[in-house]
Amino acid sequence: MKKSEKVLLGIFAAIFIGVALIGGGAFAFRTYFEVQDEVELLRDRLGSMNLAVSQGTEWAEKNTWLEENAPGFTSNKDASAKLLETVTAAAQKHDLTIGGTELLERTRAIGTDGLPVEEEEESHFEKASIKTTLTGVSEQAFYTWLHTLQQPKSFIGITRLQINPAGSNKTINAEVEFTQFYHEKAAPKVTKAN
Repeated sequence: MKKSEKVLLGIFAAIFIGVALIGGGAFAFRTYFEVQDEVELLRDRLGSMNLAVSQGTEWAEKNTWLEENAPGFTSNKDASAKLLETVTAAAQKHDLTIGGTELLERTRAIGTDGLPVEEEEESHFEKASIKTTLTGVSEQAFYTWLHTLQQPKSFIGITRLQINPAGSNKTINAEVEFTQFYHEKAAPKVTKAN
């Protein structure tokens, strides 16, 4: 081999080794940062899992409280009747006259197969709703009535409220939608006595 061929071969070998080192270095550099990103994601995930584990007992206590305190009704009709009774009794206690009540039925979308479509965000609770109309009632008594009904242990919420001034002596006209959240419980079994 001639001296010029040896020099050329050395140059090509150096270029080849340089390209291989640069390519390998770039690949290693990119891989290193991808691994670092993956490690960071895993570290965040581990942190959220540790947080969930540490809060597990707190959420278990909350769930136990819900199970012990949430009202149970055998049907939507029973829940609606109890809600109407509670709302009416509280109104009478605060000297309010309810002008009209309407039971609100829960509507479910019907699928192409004729069966109700399951909701994507299924609630932990069932619910029954009523709409009440009040005309010319005292503003103070009205707000006291709402406060009386909407207590944490009652599981009754005000889901719609429309208030208009009645025109005199701080009286108002109002439409209020109340919703009773509850767990559905099984109806008692009727057994035949011997």
